[in-house]
Amino acid sequence: MEACTADRQIQTVVTSLHDPYAPFQDGVTKTGTAVAFSSVTDVTPGRSGSVFRLLRNAMTTHTRRTLLLLLLTLAVGTALSAWLFRETLFANGGQEDAAQGRPPPAVETARVERATIADRIRATGTLQAPEAVTITARTAGRVDKIHFEEGQRVAKGALLVELERDRSEAAVERAAARLEQRSSAEARRKELMAKDFVSASEMDSAEAAAREAKAQLRIARKDLDDRRIEAPFAGVIGRRLISIGALLKPGDPIARLSRTQPLDLLFMVPGVEIGRIAPDQRVEATTPAYPSRRFDGALTLIGTEVDPGTRTLPLEATFDNPDGLLKPGMFMQVALIVGQRDTLRVPEAAVITEGPNTLVYALRPPAEDEKNSDAKVERRRVETGTRRDGWVEIRDGVAAGERVVVAGLQGLRDGLAVRPTSASKASDSGAPPAESTPPNESTEERR
Repeated sequence: MEACTADRQIQTVVTSLHDPYAPFQDGVTKTGTAVAFSSVTDVTPGRSGSVFRLLRNAMTTHTRRTLLLLLLTLAVGTALSAWLFRETLFANGGQEDAAQGRPPPAVETARVERATIADRIRATGTLQAPEAVTITARTAGRVDKIHFEEGQRVAKGALLVELERDRSEAAVERAAARLEQRSSAEARRKELMAKDFVSASEMDSAEAAAREAKAQLRIARKDLDDRRIEAPFAGVIGRRLISIGALLKPGDPIARLSRTQPLDLLFMVPGVEIGRIAPDQRVEATTPAYPSRRFDGALTLIGTEVDPGTRTLPLEATFDNPDGLLKPGMFMQVALIVGQRDTLRVPEAAVITEGPNTLVYALRPPAEDEKNSDAKVERRRVETGTRRDGWVEIRDGVAAGERVVVAGLQGLRDGLAVRPTSASKASDSGAPPAESTPPNESTEERR
């Protein structure tokens, strides 16, 4: 009986070499999976693929899950071993370098400085002229002379346009002659009335005629004056809207005149900031038109109410514009200075980011001698604030006077011995620090 069973097992395996699916016809094995595995002990190389397929098809779901779990455990163990090896290597790196006689790497350092940080509220605004008017014709007439160019800066009272004056001058002469005549008639009637030669009504008529002549003369002179169009205030002429010979009627536009010195900047800030805003606070502004320039102004007007729709408060600042670089209508980025505080800062090159962490490498011990041969670097997690002009505010993680690495950061690790040098003597010179701006866009803004 046992011999027959063995023969059937051998036959099943041999059959599988020719037809790998024969043992599983009709969905079941003829000899049993366990028997098929135990019987496959010697196969020819040319048939190995069929045997592997037989083994794969014979694996149960439980077997596959077990194999997957083993592979996952192996992967986790390998990763953990690699991490432990790396940490051990880093921990012993300085000792190994010293044991092998390699000199410590050279790094450049800079001192952690104290600085004054300005608190800013950032906004955007638009420049506008405090005075702007469209100059128009006040009387009818033909343009005789134009005394301005587009973009020209003019003074108050400067002559801009002259209309033809011949008829107006004649009208003035005629009105003056009529006034002289009626004034003489009035004077004669006064003399006659004193002698009772004229009635009171005749005297009244003479006086009325004289007053009418005076009024007509004033009108004629006003019409003559209106033919000289002058600048009502100092400013810059915009686009010219007329040409010589054009026939104008009252109200026709001639040009646009704007006062550009100084200029007003209108902007809005969140209404919740109203408690930190006061008149005459300093305002800094920049514009894409002059990316390297900063313009300084002062807060001159605080709105009386918060807009209920936007919950913002309108503000107005005044900026000097002696060179005329700023133009009405320009878009400006605004920083309203609402306060300042003392803090620490380091060069921007010293700060590195690894995932969610912001780090610096500080020297230990923090000796005053920048060439201290016993110095090592300490990996520090820091809290940063503003970034401006190549500096970064450090709110926590370092102390004033400590040195941090600004060059040679590649390959550094915690506890590594280094040869420090100073990155810049300027950082130790005691030069006054430049102002910085805090990062919170609602209350402490970056310029």
